[in-house]
Amino acid sequence: MNDQTEPDPADSAIDAKAIFALIVIAVATAVYWVSHQ
Repeated sequence: MNDQTEPDPADSAIDAKAIFALIVIAVATAVYWVSHQ
């Protein structure tokens, strides 16, 4: 475990991709749920 004082651009990119993936999953789930009502 190493603590980095300076922010790592790779971490920011990973966070952005993770958030984007969660949004895509949420939207897909909402569309699926609504279409099966």
